[in-house]
Formats: sequence, structure tokens, C-alpha cells
Amino acid sequence: MTKKLFILLAAVSLMWGCCPCRNLTTETDRQDSTRVEVRTQTILVPDTVFLEIPAQTAERTTRDSVSHLENEYATSDARINPDGSLFHDLRTKPQKKAIETDKKIEKRDSVVYRNRYLKIKEKVSVPRDLTKFQKCEIFGFWFLLAIFALVVYLKRLQK
Repeated sequence: MTKKLFILLAAVSLMWGCCPCRNLTTETDRQDSTRVEVRTQTILVPDTVFLEIPAQTAERTTRDSVSHLENEYATSDARINPDGSLFHDLRTKPQKKAIETDKKIEKRDSVVYRNRYLKIKEKVSVPRDLTKFQKCEIFGFWFLLAIFALVVYLKRLQK
């Protein structure tokens, strides 16, 4: 019975803690803030585009001895038919023509702005005197520990 009582008292005294000083915790918040800024810039660059000219055909028959067909990209053939008429044939050559233009080039640039705020915890000791109850707890712990040690010592002597 006494052994159980001493174990119970020892357990209660160990659970009954004391803190001679109070700790104050200061906190600062941590936040992440991200902002993306997109810049678009349009640049006109001189460029050459090749335009394909389609093939064309033109014919003309006349009773005159002179015939004229003209195209800046064509070839011309003329002849007199057996019945006395003039046949004139004009054919364009398939080719590409260079044309100067302005080409639009669009540049996109994005800039990421990131602000970080950290949350920091610091322990700050606040000095103050112990209350009467805290002093009693401290003294009571050592008193119970001494009694427990004395009981253990006396039990060994009895054996």
C-alpha cells in the first residue's frame, strides 16, 4: 500500500511542472505576393514578298498587216495565215515578282515581381518574480523527492 502511494505521489509531483520564467513569442507573418507584367512591342521590319504571276493567254486575228499585243511579262508570236490574215499569239511567262512590304514582328516580354514576407518566431524572456504557489511547487518537489529517497533507503536497510 505504501509503495503504491509513493509511486502515485512521485508521478503526481513529476506531472506537476513549474516554470520559473514566462516566454513570450513574437511572430511576424510570411506572405508571398507575385505580380506578372506583360509588355508587348510591335516592330515593323522591311521585307520582300515574292508574288507569283499566273500564266495568261491572249490572241488576236486581224486582216491588217500590223498587229500589236503587249504585256510586260509576255512573249509574242505573229504570222500571216494562208488566207491572208495575221495571227498574233501572246503568252506570259510564269514568274515571281518581288514586292517590298513591312512585316510585323510582335515581341512579348513578361517580368515577374515577387515580394516575400517571412514569419519569424522569436522567444523573448520576460523577467519577473515567482509567485508563492510556484515557490511552493519548487520546494514541494524537492521535499517529496527527499522523502521518496529516504523511503527507498529505509526499505533497503530493512532487507
